[in-house]
Amino acid sequence: MNIAKTVIRSLCVLSLVASLSGVTPTLAANENPAGDLTKDLKEMPVLTGDTWLTLQPEAKITFVWGIGHVVTIEENVIQRHPELKRQGFAAKLAEGLRGVPMETIIKDIDGYYLSNPDDRDIPVMRVIWTQIVKPKLKTGIADQPFAGSGGP
Repeated sequence: MNIAKTVIRSLCVLSLVASLSGVTPTLAANENPAGDLTKDLKEMPVLTGDTWLTLQPEAKITFVWGIGHVVTIEENVIQRHPELKRQGFAAKLAEGLRGVPMETIIKDIDGYYLSNPDDRDIPVMRVIWTQIVKPKLKTGIADQPFAGSGGP
């Protein structure tokens, strides 16, 4: 578990440094689709079910923990700067994931991909949104009514 804490702290520090320096990572769905982490990546790949199902439990916890950190950071920034308050994606994630244990999130993601093997190319964040977050929300991003059954 100490390794996971060290990795998370390092990722948070690197993310903070990158954001402060104006460097923005780009997500690319087709870059390294097999999820081979030994290859040099030009862009951060989107985590899909194919890769998710191969991850060790500690890596899954780290991913979910990272999502929680992003949400927490945004909530703390908004507390200090209320003028930034909005019902964006992170705010809706916070609302929909509030009180849900990490183990439950991981089990729900695993269960979804195991029950829907044809959907393993769908990003993990979309599964989190559609299967865990969205059912707990009354309205979508920016408090808009939900348009359909897709993503955010």
